[in-house]
Amino acid sequence: MKKRLLIAIVLSILFGFHSIPMVPKAMALPLQKEIKVLLVYNSNYLKDANHILAAYESVLQEEGIPFESMECRQLIATPVDDLVGRVPAIILPDNLLQTVPEDFKIWIEKYLEKGGNIAVIYDVGVRNENGAFKDRSDFADLIGLNYITYSTSGVAAYDMGHVKFTSEANREFFQIPFGKTLDSLTLSSYNYGALQYPIARNEKVRDVPESSIYAYGITANKEQFPLVVMNDYAKGKVIYVNLPLGYLKAYSDDLPLRAILRTFLFDVIEIPHIMNVEQGRGGLVINWHVDSDIEHIALPFLLKNGYMRKEIAASFHITAGDFFLKPGDDTGFDADGAGKHLILQLKNYGIIGSHGGWAHNWFSQNIVNGVFKEKEIREYIAKNNECLEKIVGYKITEYAAPNGAHPQPAATKALEDLGMIAYYYTGDTGSAPNRVFYDGKMVSDKVIAFPLMPFGKTASIWEMKAIGKKQESEVKEWFYSTLDYVASNRTVRMIYSHPYDIQNYPQTIKEFLDKVIVMQSNGEIAVHPMSYFAEFFLRFLKTTYSFSCEGKQLVIYLNNPDGLSGITVALPKREFIKPVADDIMLQQDDRYYYVTVVGANEKEKYIKVDYH
Repeated sequence: MKKRLLIAIVLSILFGFHSIPMVPKAMALPLQKEIKVLLVYNSNYLKDANHILAAYESVLQEEGIPFESMECRQLIATPVDDLVGRVPAIILPDNLLQTVPEDFKIWIEKYLEKGGNIAVIYDVGVRNENGAFKDRSDFADLIGLNYITYSTSGVAAYDMGHVKFTSEANREFFQIPFGKTLDSLTLSSYNYGALQYPIARNEKVRDVPESSIYAYGITANKEQFPLVVMNDYAKGKVIYVNLPLGYLKAYSDDLPLRAILRTFLFDVIEIPHIMNVEQGRGGLVINWHVDSDIEHIALPFLLKNGYMRKEIAASFHITAGDFFLKPGDDTGFDADGAGKHLILQLKNYGIIGSHGGWAHNWFSQNIVNGVFKEKEIREYIAKNNECLEKIVGYKITEYAAPNGAHPQPAATKALEDLGMIAYYYTGDTGSAPNRVFYDGKMVSDKVIAFPLMPFGKTASIWEMKAIGKKQESEVKEWFYSTLDYVASNRTVRMIYSHPYDIQNYPQTIKEFLDKVIVMQSNGEIAVHPMSYFAEFFLRFLKTTYSFSCEGKQLVIYLNNPDGLSGITVALPKREFIKPVADDIMLQQDDRYYYVTVVGANEKEKYIKVDYH
């Protein structure tokens, strides 16, 4: 039974083979002078794996990476010399290159010899032209590992395993948050614990130094197989990832793909790119869920004792009804009655949003039990919104699902119909705000999900105490590591809890809030409600841009019909001289210059930067 289940899992990830048509040799790469990362695919796999290509493209767009998707035969019809200095990296994705042309490997080797860099993901070049598994993967020599062992292992060539980094430093290097692990090393998720991922059984074909192995895949039998390997080849870098990253993104696990791409392209290769955070500064969302009348006691205490601070604008998501579990129980927050004065106070400390549809557990249970479909979900969220809007005097655009009950795509479609732009999400845990994929499709390009930041199997402060049995020192480490993460990686993350949870770690939370204020005043991070970050992110996505080599200069072109204010370009210091201009804001760290557009009404801009 286990074997049949494993085969089913493998087949769901490894798609069938289709014959390769001939492509005219004259076909060339239309890059001109632009710097772009190439995302390469075999068009014969698009019928079954187009959603995987879309998943990669979505993450590259969201991370401001200049890229072009390119058919593999079109790529190798282009002389390698034509790409030197203009294509810093080539991504070879999972599920889309199981079969490659005969001379593809030779072309890639020449590209590496010229200083190019490649990412080989999971199953590139594992099948021959007839669709059968090869005895040896096409890139085994480049990586040092043969990652298709079907001829010797049969169905065991693919297995399930945990992802375990070889050190905390390597986990941090690959941008995996501390809270996204169980033991600082093993990838985990909210409620689930250590995650099981599809991995390939691989074998070394030459010496692979332990220093080149950043993570292992650990099977149920405690076998371990290199999972993230990075080494030098000729003048370039080769990274191999033993995970179907695009498949995972397409099915609600965004972090592995995003973290790998950011690390390889931003930290290893250091490519110029635009940033999806305002002024290039990392951000934090603090999301408070107000469920019931228990907050009639908790909120006055927190307001009186300095837990709500005007310097820290939070997202307060409220279930507005007067009942909680069933009509008439009188345990709801009662936004238009007993809770109204508290909402009027909270609006001074952030933005008010909706937490479900009218009654917390009643709403979530009706969803879980299949009673409420998209129509009812929309109806009761609208009712909740209308109640809150009359109190606060502005449109409700933020949302959080009670008990995480957010059936995709119906719930997000309801939010989009209601004109909402941001929501708390229990999928894609530990990752950045993004346009969620579910069941192989992007759910919405208008409503941005904010995945929660877990602490192992827990997420709220109450869960950390009651379920995780965390000590004060451990919770403090989680809080502080999250702040350091968003600051150092210049990205946004969301943490959540309930006001009444604070009683579990009152002193730790005060110290955390103090640190937030200090880091924000120092310009290390920005703290805003969800809708603030979502509005910027949606505007950022409208930006068209290019990086073009013109003699000894890089010419950056930016255009956005809604304005470029706050849009930031990251330029690697090792390659460029410090930019000088009167109409930009310039920041820097050890590796990058961050050039921010400051003109309030600028919609188009050229920036010229000299090479060293």
